[in-house]
Order: sequence, then structure tokens, then C-alpha cells
Amino acid sequence: MSGLHLDHLALLQETTTRFAALVRESSGDEAVPACHPWRVRDLVEHVGTVHRWAASIVLSGQRVADPRPLVTGDPADWYAGTAAALLAALRAVDPGEQVPNFSRLDETAAFWPRRQLHEVTVHVVDLLQAMGRDESQWDVPAELAADGVGEVLRIFFPRMSAGGSAPDVRSRIRLVADDLDLSWVVAPTDDAGPPVQLPATAEADAVVTGSAADLYLALWHRVPRERLRFEGDDGVALFDGPTTP
Repeated sequence: MSGLHLDHLALLQETTTRFAALVRESSGDEAVPACHPWRVRDLVEHVGTVHRWAASIVLSGQRVADPRPLVTGDPADWYAGTAAALLAALRAVDPGEQVPNFSRLDETAAFWPRRQLHEVTVHVVDLLQAMGRDESQWDVPAELAADGVGEVLRIFFPRMSAGGSAPDVRSRIRLVADDLDLSWVVAPTDDAGPPVQLPATAEADAVVTGSAADLYLALWHRVPRERLRFEGDDGVALFDGPTTP
């Protein structure tokens, strides 16, 4: 899959601003369905702490331990501060500068705007679900969602496998974003290694079709797989099993 040209940093600024605004509208006590037993206050602490961690890696150029959660003052103000610090850190380095990341792939600073963008995009959906907002407000743009599908397949499938929760890829499976005319093919490996991504033109044994946003959010288990269309049981098995942390 190619042809997506997203400004991850600009989108990250927009999405963190939206997250902070939603936090201000929240009581902080709403349950987060996808992150049980978290409440919104726990979600805010998590996302802000992840931003601090990413900023530390970008600025130091070193792998660092997860920072200790430290929420001070108003949660929305605290979160906005962590987002501002992250954006400042990302703007302070050249995208091509060598910076480590947990995937050990594309170890440049350019990895981090994309990763943090998808981190907060998924958690915006969590906030909206927690606050009982209609799904029409979830509004994950198709190209952003397609970029997120690619990240899951390339970054998180190997990471899940390394952590002992390998995605259930039993055969060649094609994922089709029917609103963008884009597709991805994933396949098992012969040596019990992590699933691999094949060229989009590769033949497949099973097909899963849906909008880019539904594929993306289903891979993150934020929407039910019933929103997708399946040809072959192996696609169902994939979405019923572990795909993301």
C-alpha cells in the first residue's frame, strides 16, 4: 500500500488539541469501555505519560524507561502541557535523526509523530465512547485510518508476536479498505515467526472488507468485527484474536 502522504506532526497537534478539549468536557469518572477498569482520569494519565515518554526518547536519543505517572493540577491542563512538550520535542529534531523506538524498525525521529498520532487518535475514540457520544463524532479520516492499519501490520503484529500474543494469521489474508480502494495482505511464516506483510497484489485465501476506519478501529478492538465483511473463516479468526496491545 502506498500513496498516503500525511503530515503526522500537524495531525498530531490537531488531535491532541481535540483530546484536551474532550477532557475538559468530561467529569473524569466515566468508565472507558475498551480499557476496563479505567475511568477517563486513568486514560488521561496514560496518554499524557506516553507523551512524556516519547518526548524523552526523542530528546535524549536513548531508550528510556516508562516515566512515573505524575498528574499535577487540572487533568486537562496537565495533558495539554504534556502534548505541548511532545510537539516541541518533535519539532526540535530532524525527522531523519537516529532515534530509537520499541519496534527496532525505522529508528529515526520520524517514527514518533506517527506513533503518537495513532496513540491519541485511538484514545480520542475511547473518550467519545466513555462520554456516550454518537459514533458520527468519532470521525477518523479515511487516509489517517489507512495509515493506522499499515502501522498495526508492520509495527504491532511483530511486537505482539515477540510478546507471546501473536496475531492469529492462519493463511494469506487480504484487508480491503473499500472507501479508498486500498488493500494489504498478511501471511504466516514457515518458521513460526511473526506474520509478514506481502505486496497488495499477492493472492489471498481470505478477504476482510470494510471502510478504512472500521478496519483500523476493529484492529484496535474499538468496534465489533461485525462491522466488517468476511470471506473465509481465517479473517474472522484474525479479528477475534490479539492484534494490538
